[in-house]
Amino acid sequence: MRGKVVLIGDSLEIKLLKDFLEEREIETFWSSKKEAFPKIDPNEIDVMVYELDYPQTKSLEILHQLFNQGVKNIVFLAEKADLEDAVEFVKHGAYDFKLLSTPLELIEKTVLFALEDKRILWQEESFITRDPYMLDILKKLEVVSQSKVPVLLIGESGTGKELLAKYIHQKSPRRFGPFIAINCAALPETLLESELFGYEKGAFSGANFRKKGKIELAEGGTLFLDEIAEMNPNLQSKLLRVLQEGEVDRLGGYHPIKVDVRFLAATNRDIEKEVQEGRFRSDLYYRLNVITVKIPPLRERKEDVKFLSSFFLEKFSRLYRKTLKGFSEETQKFLLEYPFPGNVRELKNMIERAVLICEKDVIEVKHLIDPFSQNEKREMSLGMNFDNKSSDLVVKPLEELEREAIMKALEVAKGNKTRAAELLGITVRTLRNKLKQYQATKFSEGRI
Repeated sequence: MRGKVVLIGDSLEIKLLKDFLEEREIETFWSSKKEAFPKIDPNEIDVMVYELDYPQTKSLEILHQLFNQGVKNIVFLAEKADLEDAVEFVKHGAYDFKLLSTPLELIEKTVLFALEDKRILWQEESFITRDPYMLDILKKLEVVSQSKVPVLLIGESGTGKELLAKYIHQKSPRRFGPFIAINCAALPETLLESELFGYEKGAFSGANFRKKGKIELAEGGTLFLDEIAEMNPNLQSKLLRVLQEGEVDRLGGYHPIKVDVRFLAATNRDIEKEVQEGRFRSDLYYRLNVITVKIPPLRERKEDVKFLSSFFLEKFSRLYRKTLKGFSEETQKFLLEYPFPGNVRELKNMIERAVLICEKDVIEVKHLIDPFSQNEKREMSLGMNFDNKSSDLVVKPLEELEREAIMKALEVAKGNKTRAAELLGITVRTLRNKLKQYQATKFSEGRI
């Protein structure tokens, strides 16, 4: 396993952990807390292990400071800490929080899990492609990313618009600043306004404190407005002022606040038609339409169908501890001919389902069927012709298969949660959360 781990602290445990990781040929960098933060590009840090003093465990300041510097995957260690404080660190984004008294082998495993998660997440959060058109777009966007001009991303749902927005941010000088995303279709108008622009104490009933909006929180970084065509015209005019003047007015505020934010926007609608029919302001459209990128649907990117199918097969085979050789010829043909209305998102879900269902070493077409829609009409729409034996195949829901895998791992590990988590390729924290979820489901159904 490769990766770079930065360790900050002066305890013996930190130094021993460094030796353990180096034995695994993992690149490590150690720094004393007296030397403050290491001079390393945060983008090159896969995992940071940070030792906290007891007073530091009472405040999230250090976590926010590291996040602002661009460090994301952080394991905190402390000689002592209150449980409630440790939970707060995890709730606010820390990968894990452990006491120095924890067996060193468990701390090492936590770091290894964090490294693996980082690798998977980095790949997931990167716009990976082999399509010649998209490779050319990525190359051009590397140049565009150096500026502050708005970029408008247009494409069907599931084509990767937010991933492309993150790519622009990561390639820009603002990559050390925050990347803030908000879905304009997910919130009602009044709530979206307060989320974007923030508000002063007393601005409306229930406004008991001052709150910064997403625009202010993106200061020095990038704000991604997903599904912007769904925004109400009244909010469109307020957003236009921010773009024109570089300042934001909080709800109930007395004076505008200067902001330095790069705007990226996306829509799956025909935005030119929205402008022509008066549902989207033309002046805002022209402000956002400095650079427009149209992302073709997956059905038009055959190279990506092959590449991403293999990528997801490898990813989920590793995640679910399966040894799969690949796809049958019939399955490969089906994947290339299937229209993928849900685009990359649908392909990802399809391959994950197939990996879970497949009991042999080759993915067949029948493994790609949606277990919730196994009927003749669905099979015909997929272009499948199964014999009676195949069409009678009972496929369990993904959640049930996951639960069975967890129960089986616990049985094999004789109840040892750490060992079970290792077998499943997940963290102990994730395993515990899943078990609590199953317990809550049983309780709600009156089974206990």
